[in-house]
Amino acid sequence: MTSRPYRSAVRDQAAAATRAAILDAAEALFAQDGYARVTIGRIAQEAGVSPNTVYVAFGTKLGLVRGLTERASGEDSIQETLAAIAASDDAHEIVDLTVGSTGDVVHRHSRLMTVLIANASADPEIGATFEGTERLLRERFGLITARLETLGALREGLSAERATDVLAYYLSPESWLRLGTIGWDPETRRTWLREQLVFALLGARSGAWSGA
Repeated sequence: MTSRPYRSAVRDQAAAATRAAILDAAEALFAQDGYARVTIGRIAQEAGVSPNTVYVAFGTKLGLVRGLTERASGEDSIQETLAAIAASDDAHEIVDLTVGSTGDVVHRHSRLMTVLIANASADPEIGATFEGTERLLRERFGLITARLETLGALREGLSAERATDVLAYYLSPESWLRLGTIGWDPETRRTWLREQLVFALLGARSGAWSGA
């Protein structure tokens, strides 16, 4: 009586592993050789599956890009961070959680972010996908600034909407990646961005940034 659900669970796990392998291969090849030069056949070969398996799972290269963005934006850690922020009464902790979470996500998916940014202006469909990720990020930032506003923690004269603009400016993937290209390691980036946001949002100095 239990064999059928078990077989179904095994098939689901195998399908999930196959999708993950395809996405991993696509992300690596897009970053290595450029989105336009990578074919479905190469992705399939790298993932160890047939091209038809890739087509069935994702349809097109754009489908792969969408799959990658959905995987990155749907991480459980993001929802866990938002829940922790909603439960926190400490504005500085909220800034710390926000910076830490966005930095971790960009670090884990830096290759995808690079592909999206590099191709957004040249490929309208990728551009639309990138805009979608930016809208979702802004929605999540809006939840964070609304919490800060509820706590009365935002600096005088700063609205939640304008505070969301500030988060979008400092914590966008472009900002994280740009700081990396000038040689800043992940922890230096986090420390500096945390310092800037504590001042920009809360009107306070954290004293964490040394410039070293």
